[in-house]
Amino acid sequence: MTFSLVLLGFALNLLFVLPPGPLAVTLVEVGVSQGRAAGARSGIGIAAGDLAVGSAAGLLVVSGGVLPDGAFGTVQVVSAVALIAIGVAMAVRPSTVESVAGAIQRPVRAFFLLTVLTPTVFGAWIAIITALPFADDFDAILAFVIGAGIASAAYHVALGSAAGEVGRHVSGPVMIRVAQAGGVLFAGVGVLMLLG
Repeated sequence: MTFSLVLLGFALNLLFVLPPGPLAVTLVEVGVSQGRAAGARSGIGIAAGDLAVGSAAGLLVVSGGVLPDGAFGTVQVVSAVALIAIGVAMAVRPSTVESVAGAIQRPVRAFFLLTVLTPTVFGAWIAIITALPFADDFDAILAFVIGAGIASAAYHVALGSAAGEVGRHVSGPVMIRVAQAGGVLFAGVGVLMLLG
């Protein structure tokens, strides 16, 4: 039973991480600017963050706890506005992305914190866990979260490593267009968050 829950968490999380979000775009930028090792370490940070947030969300759901009224919505609006501002800055001044990505000295810690402190990550975990038929069983939830963490690690480490490898062969103008596309994606996610 436990192994099947790990597999379920792995499969579902792969579906959720395949569409690139803001964290994945930032991960790619770090891989491109700092190389394969930094890209891989960034992926480990995201996976560790997913494990921490997923476990915390599981504890909250099993304990019957709830977030204070309006707390998540308020934080989501603030996050959406921040994403839009960052996205516009990336689209208008793509060189900023390279300097920020190049300035990250401890990718594991930086991406762990980015994952843990992104309110939509926590909200998504709560929604997923609440929808599970075993939402009242913390051991089952933990097995599910471990499977999801394995999928997150496999995907994000591979993505960061690949970005680092590809970055060695891509010209500056192409990287500027990639940064601008990432900015548009950030801003788009922010707008969707405001509308949703």
